[in-house]
Amino acid sequence: MSAFDNLNLPSVDPSTPSDQVIGMLTREGMPFETTEQEINGVTHTVFANQPPSLREAFMMFLGHGDKEFMVYDDERLTFKDTIARASMFAQALVDDFGVKKGDRVALSMRNYPEWPIAYMGIIAAGGVAVVMNAWWTEEEIAWGIKDSGAKVAVTDGERALRFMTQADMQIIVARDVAPEAANVTAMATTLEGKKPFVWPTVDLGPEDLAMIMYTSGSSGFPKGALSTHRAVVSLLMNWVCIALSLKMLGRLNPDPDFQPVMLVAVPFFHITGLLPVLFVSATIGRKLVMMYKWDVEEAFRLIEKEGVTTFTGVPTMSYEMAASDLRGKYDLSTLTDIGGGGAARPPEHVKLIKKSFPNANPGIGYGLTETNSLTAVLSADEYVDRPTSTGKPTPPLIHVRITDPATGKELPAGEPGEVCIKSVVNIREYWNNPEATARAFKDGWFHSGDVGYLDDEGYLYIVDRLKDIIIRGGENISSLEVEGVLHAHDAVDDVMVFSLPDERLGELVGAVVSVNRDISEADLKAEVAKHLAAFKVPEKIWITHEPLPIIASGKIDRKGIKEQYRGLWAAAAA
Repeated sequence: MSAFDNLNLPSVDPSTPSDQVIGMLTREGMPFETTEQEINGVTHTVFANQPPSLREAFMMFLGHGDKEFMVYDDERLTFKDTIARASMFAQALVDDFGVKKGDRVALSMRNYPEWPIAYMGIIAAGGVAVVMNAWWTEEEIAWGIKDSGAKVAVTDGERALRFMTQADMQIIVARDVAPEAANVTAMATTLEGKKPFVWPTVDLGPEDLAMIMYTSGSSGFPKGALSTHRAVVSLLMNWVCIALSLKMLGRLNPDPDFQPVMLVAVPFFHITGLLPVLFVSATIGRKLVMMYKWDVEEAFRLIEKEGVTTFTGVPTMSYEMAASDLRGKYDLSTLTDIGGGGAARPPEHVKLIKKSFPNANPGIGYGLTETNSLTAVLSADEYVDRPTSTGKPTPPLIHVRITDPATGKELPAGEPGEVCIKSVVNIREYWNNPEATARAFKDGWFHSGDVGYLDDEGYLYIVDRLKDIIIRGGENISSLEVEGVLHAHDAVDDVMVFSLPDERLGELVGAVVSVNRDISEADLKAEVAKHLAAFKVPEKIWITHEPLPIIASGKIDRKGIKEQYRGLWAAAAA
């Protein structure tokens, strides 16, 4: 952890609960001392001594120097290489592309090494990184550009073609051959003549804007989750605090020359990939081995080749690793932690992971884009013993309470209600959407739309959702967004979109449509695919010429329809 290696940490009994150890680290006079501070009228727990902006946090990464940071195919970049290029790119954005403080800059590409370089460059230039889902269609990109107001975009070659139709857009293309056009520049060209380790002279502070990350929710169009520098830096410092507590408890390798290695199969444009995977790794000196796309045997090959110690992905991925007969072909003995996030993991999968990898600790995290990924974490024996829990709210910055959705009243332990989270790591607001912000944030508490409860020991359990969203392999999909596309087809009179259970991906998209003329399921799927990313296309569409059933209020009988068609789905799979 370089910048934190020389801290004088107190000795503790290995059996001490981790939250008590974190309490020691955050006492007055300690490096991670916390205090209470009012921010925008809300009192939050904050670190007293954290860096004022992400630019200073990026410089902490230099403490890992010439250690390898990113491995992609045959390429290897050190921490020093990465920061050098990020600083040069930041200069280019300011000097050559006119980026000023607060300007939004779109970022859309695969997990290439250029992704974090671009992200850091955008933020150090004073820009606001507009993180876009790389699987978005041209239509979805156009909506995001219009909403964010971005005039510069950093993409790979494949995505560049989807940005070409945007008026007045300057496009910087990483890695691939850039399309020939006056408004297109190769990223490598932008670095020419720039000085490494020299950041633009932009005044950046805790409350300045850092990024917009679009998240699908129950309202149809994606919402731009807007984070400040303080929120993201606080998140990183909270994870360092967790890591130091584990070090004090003797749960990390004590060898000062040991470098943990993480296999990366989740996209950086998801909050899990961006913060717990990418930038927590950069902060603590963990090497990242990046996959082009998920493939279980390729994952095994890389674990063996690179000595991977940690893997975090959507639960589907760890299930495939645990269930694969290919495990025996490879030496996977270096793997000590198998995490998950983005979706629920069935309890049977936890047992299977522990059985298949007896020397590795399974783990799970619960958080949302709006909480910058952090709410609760659970791992090792604690998780094996409580496989349906997501862990205790993460100290010292996270506060959770369960409320009655109808009255807002806080509920006692064991009683399910809406999970509400207050933390300095939360986003500030939804970009250009004050109505959604007012609905989701009340008196500083973020209302998650998830239903859960806290048990007598303080462990959090998520049991349901209030929101009409589908989580397919970690991707959030708005039911209303898919319904909107199907509704627009002239053959469709009415439609309902809902989740279908799936053992591998957790949930799939299902739909039932009432039509006014004959049309095939394939034609309707093709219509959705024209407008939305492929992962949003329904797996199954049932077609009826009858009106959809309604309840007494005249609204569609959503509960009855879900039960009926999920039953048909289960029967077909039996």
